[in-house]
Amino acid sequence: MEIRLSFPVMFLPEEKVMRMGSSYQWKAGGIRQHVWGTLFSLVGELATLSGAAHAQTAVTIGATKDPNQAAQIVIARDKGFFKAEGLDATVSIFPSGGDLMAAIVGGSVSIGAAGSTPSLTLRGRPYPIRVLAQVSDISGAVQIIVKNSVKSLNDLYGAKIAVMPGTGSEGIFKSFVRDYDFDPSKVTLVNMAPAEMLSSFSRGDVIEIALWEPYTTRARKLFDGKVLVTGTRSAIPGKEGDRRIYADHGLLIGTETFIRDKSAVVKSVVAALAKADDFIRTNNGEATQILAKEFGFDTGDMTEIMASNRYKLVIDDQLVNDLNGLGEFLAQKKSINSKPDARAFIDADPLRSVRSDWVQIK
Repeated sequence: MEIRLSFPVMFLPEEKVMRMGSSYQWKAGGIRQHVWGTLFSLVGELATLSGAAHAQTAVTIGATKDPNQAAQIVIARDKGFFKAEGLDATVSIFPSGGDLMAAIVGGSVSIGAAGSTPSLTLRGRPYPIRVLAQVSDISGAVQIIVKNSVKSLNDLYGAKIAVMPGTGSEGIFKSFVRDYDFDPSKVTLVNMAPAEMLSSFSRGDVIEIALWEPYTTRARKLFDGKVLVTGTRSAIPGKEGDRRIYADHGLLIGTETFIRDKSAVVKSVVAALAKADDFIRTNNGEATQILAKEFGFDTGDMTEIMASNRYKLVIDDQLVNDLNGLGEFLAQKKSINSKPDARAFIDADPLRSVRSDWVQIK
């Protein structure tokens, strides 16, 4: 930082100083030396204070390559909100939530955002992480996509349906079976990862896939797909309308050690994400452009992806209940050793210190 000081320093002529009397026998040169020495000292002190005031604390923040969960982190980075909170933040983007969890266990990342399934899976190992806030309700972004040729649920019988076990993919399919009286014994379920699902869907090997954004947008736009149901809405002919059948959330998590030892950093991260959360609501157009560029979509597609999410850092009873429900599902699947109690591993203090009204748990 450059500091410039300008003082209108005026010196008395030497001969005039000499006439002031014996008690004021100063030399003009001595005055100049004293004043400039004081100024240089002052400049040095101000530079030191300025550097201290603007010192940035280094922190690595993890995120998945997913606008459902990484939106606030990307915006906080690009709009300078981390820097404004005194952080020299490095944002590390991981291909999946599982990769981010591996980085947390390995110690290269101590705070970041991921989906509730990988977060609960890690917590249920057990591993000492805590939820600091939700970043989004992504229930509407978890979807079942079918070919446009499907006109009724009966058209699905006898066909192949792709799911990814132990994830939101399997979760929404089971919820669909339960809530819409669908008979899974009349279809062939095949286990696939997201990229394989899209490939098989494009060839017509499967006519239904259970996935989440942004994969579902690609399936619709590129491979003749349409939404059958989401976690919050049905497009089934004759059964259209809002209906919450499956719940999922993006979560801000941190290790217990990091939260305890770096409490000021954690608070600053939450404060920066709160600003990004505000920005999404008040500057949605610019936020959409930032995320479209980051994740490789045009703004029209990103607008649709963002519309399927509810971005918010709020900690409320809905979040607690949804996490407990997902924990029950994962425990039944034996994906975790024990069902975690959501209320016991949510640490609301950092969010409460930044936006107290966003902590709404009873």
